[in-house]
Amino acid sequence: MNNRHRTAVRGATRKTRKTVNIDSISDIQVKAKVERIVMIWANGKGRKVVEDLWPDVEWATDESFSHMHSADWLFTHIRVTKLPPHLEENLPLTFAPPDSLGCAVATALQRLAEPDRVAHFTDDAVGLYFYDISGPPLANKGLSRSLFAEYVPPGALVGAAIEGNA
Repeated sequence: MNNRHRTAVRGATRKTRKTVNIDSISDIQVKAKVERIVMIWANGKGRKVVEDLWPDVEWATDESFSHMHSADWLFTHIRVTKLPPHLEENLPLTFAPPDSLGCAVATALQRLAEPDRVAHFTDDAVGLYFYDISGPPLANKGLSRSLFAEYVPPGALVGAAIEGNA
């Protein structure tokens, strides 16, 4: 086998890396921040799901966000104020790390959304999760309504300012 054949065989067997546009395969995306704040961004269909769960949220966009997403995508921030009882038993809210809160929000939204349409971004090595919410108890939509959150305006100060102590 000459070099040209080796190169052709090697090129044919190389794995190619595909770039996937997450906006095209999801309606809602979630990323936990600090101080129990979770950023949610969604297209029109996803915003209806979020507003069904938390009707007080307001949606926004800014220059950097609009460069990364189409005009149909907007973002909001919520602050988790109460976890569902089945989660609170295992990990009280005061001790929950940001990625755990992001997971709780993502699964609460996924229970109300179409299958596999909620993406959860994390700071771990994997970085992106989609959750299978099929079968009891995960399919229980009532569990979504037991996660309480309040709207936090974009750019609001965290900590004492959110508590109303500023």
